[in-house]
Amino acid sequence: MSPFSNLCRLSNFITGSYKNVLLGRTNWINQTQICNYTKKSAEAKLGIEKPKRPLTPFFKFMTQMRPALLAKNPGISSKEAIAWSSKHWQQLDNETKSQMLKEYEKDLEDYKKIKDIYESSLTDQQKEDIKRVKDEMAAAKEKRKLKAEYKEMGRPKKPMSSYFLFAQSRHDTFKGSDMKEYQEKLRTAWLKLPESERVAFEKQAQSLMIKYKKDLEAWELKMLSLGRSDLIRQKPTRQKKTKSAKDTQ
Repeated sequence: MSPFSNLCRLSNFITGSYKNVLLGRTNWINQTQICNYTKKSAEAKLGIEKPKRPLTPFFKFMTQMRPALLAKNPGISSKEAIAWSSKHWQQLDNETKSQMLKEYEKDLEDYKKIKDIYESSLTDQQKEDIKRVKDEMAAAKEKRKLKAEYKEMGRPKKPMSSYFLFAQSRHDTFKGSDMKEYQEKLRTAWLKLPESERVAFEKQAQSLMIKYKKDLEAWELKMLSLGRSDLIRQKPTRQKKTKSAKDTQ
């Protein structure tokens, strides 16, 4: 069978049944459940179907127990569900665990073979696109992480511009309008605003910015004292101007 034909069968794997592709295990559908992630992978964002790893024994057990657990405890939180599953997993007999581990190892072998077929079928352009999206996702993740650390460490927030201060003061004026209509009305009102009122908003924004810069400098000094220089703005280093031949004469 050609790699292309095998690739066409990937959909069977995605839905939890690729027994017709490899090894011919007839009980595959009942044995394996694929974990559904809400977070999209780079491949999913590009519309590329990538094989998913089979669930480990514990997560397979947790997935199988989930319907019964939710039926008895509809309002249970994810944290409580994991704790409940962990407790009952520890109480599970070794024979059942051993059998589940053997099944997982077989499923993992199948997954690796399907993954090889999948990877060999990707074009150079698809590989480049996947790498690009992964880099973008990694950068976005680092940005979210940094933002969370800023919030945790109490970094001062940048104040609003004069226009957004004006928008805040008119928030209730255009209440009920859809977003596009609201933005258009707001823009029109800002353009028609008397010069004296516009200047007042600009002065307010300027005053807030001066305070923000002072607060930010004080916060950065505090971060330095705590050994968190990684949270401080990277100030550009000034390069010393080299004297020209004319200056040295």
